[in-house]
Amino acid sequence: MVGQGQAAPVLRARDGGLSVETRSVVRAVVALICIAGTALGLNNTYGDNSEVKALAQRTACGSPSCSIGVLRESRSAFSQSFSFQTTLAQKGKNQRSASVDVECKRKQVLLGDYECAVTSGGLPSMIGSAAPP
Repeated sequence: MVGQGQAAPVLRARDGGLSVETRSVVRAVVALICIAGTALGLNNTYGDNSEVKALAQRTACGSPSCSIGVLRESRSAFSQSFSFQTTLAQKGKNQRSASVDVECKRKQVLLGDYECAVTSGGLPSMIGSAAPP
């Protein structure tokens, strides 16, 4: 083997990675996705939520004769949670009240309209309890 020179490698190591131009484009796209996700999350957390709050109140009460008081409100990038004290006043009957927890989430993770659902509590249903004429 002495004096024969270098043996040709059987397996050649290749770069296997992306070209410099492709890596630059991928980095820019990932950076834009991260910036957009951060902006959407900040908007969900700190933006105006008056429409979401009104939707949550309608979800908690569901009746025009119902009054609502806000007990707790919390917001994150992915959801908003509310606790309400609801009071239902009917003619000729005592007022009934209960606390209701409502959670509102967007249809997609950070985008789309909010959908609200009662997670716990609430007034018992009014089925079979019609008001006297």
